[in-house]
Amino acid sequence: MTDKQYQAYKTYQRFTQICLTIGGCWYMPTKSGKPAYYWPVCVVCLTIMNAVIRFNLIYISRHNLVHMMKFVGNLMSAIGCLIKVISFLINRGSLINHHRTLNESFEEEFMQNKKIRTMILSSQRKIYIVTYTYTTILVTLLLMIYAASYIHIIRDLFHLRLTINYTLPMSKGYGYFWSVPDNFLYHLHLLIETILSSLGVVTASGVDSIFGFYVYQFVSTLRFMTFRLSNNLSIESFSDQLRTYIKKHQKLLQCRNTLEHVYGPIILWHVITNAMFMCTMMYEMIHLSNFNLRYVLIFLMYTSVKLFQTFIYAWCGTILTNASEDFRNGIYFGKWHNSKLDHYVRVNVILMLMQKPMTIKAIFLSVDIVMFANVSFYIIITRVSLSKTLTESFSFIAR
Repeated sequence: MTDKQYQAYKTYQRFTQICLTIGGCWYMPTKSGKPAYYWPVCVVCLTIMNAVIRFNLIYISRHNLVHMMKFVGNLMSAIGCLIKVISFLINRGSLINHHRTLNESFEEEFMQNKKIRTMILSSQRKIYIVTYTYTTILVTLLLMIYAASYIHIIRDLFHLRLTINYTLPMSKGYGYFWSVPDNFLYHLHLLIETILSSLGVVTASGVDSIFGFYVYQFVSTLRFMTFRLSNNLSIESFSDQLRTYIKKHQKLLQCRNTLEHVYGPIILWHVITNAMFMCTMMYEMIHLSNFNLRYVLIFLMYTSVKLFQTFIYAWCGTILTNASEDFRNGIYFGKWHNSKLDHYVRVNVILMLMQKPMTIKAIFLSVDIVMFANVSFYIIITRVSLSKTLTESFSFIAR
């Protein structure tokens, strides 16, 4: 069972690495050299192109508030991807040290014995289930938006013709600064839009998933240290273990600071824009001229994406805080006051016990389940308002 769990851990690790590499956010040095170095710059340019197209759509639709609100939500998603890529590029050196420190700590504890491996790997299932579900919803949403256009092309190919009787999903045909030609270049625009949207999905999936992966490594290391300190060790063994774990805890604090510095602006952006995005979606749904099941499904998918995105950050922040609190309790209720520690180590222990548990802050906002509850409150209000509107619409149709 442990081998299967370890394989699942490695698969999860490779999945996040592949997503970050495609999204231009992978920071570790690779053997590919210059192509891997310049690819993030290309991703930034493509993401800026995506944001410019959506901004142009907002400007063109400024006299149609319903369409404009929809494009505002899309623009916020594009800017969010741009913030993620730039943040990872700016903090590349810190992320490399952060990655190596966490990996070394995790692998060191993992190689202890079978019981320790089972304890460390027991909690990973929840993390990767949430991550894979979030990615699945993102991919499904992308397919729902672009499937109609490609189905139209495939159907034409079966009839040995290739027409352009479909609307470009992202730009609607008028989001560029030039007129889209009515020839094969129209299909090229569809391919470009597909690449831009797919890149945004992969970037969002990778950056949001690696946050949960890092928190899992944090929590596993803290739980192992708590387990060792809570066992009935002799005073001498407890002193040696505590001296080692105090140094390791200081390294984890530095990694927490790096994670907070990188993800603070990203999380704050998502918390603010997710609530705004729900307002724009609600406004668009309320002002639908005709009931459209496809738009309702897309709205529900968008809601689920924003809900999962907020939940990943909030839940991971909460379990990190709880694991840190358990580690402090493991020291406090242990034998540290009777252990043979020098003055320096005792001072560090007392300072650590006086500090609050390890938390992550998004600039000024604590990343915990309370943050998720606040965002969910806006989502519930949105759904209730939408349900009333749809009920009134159905009643009107029935009459």
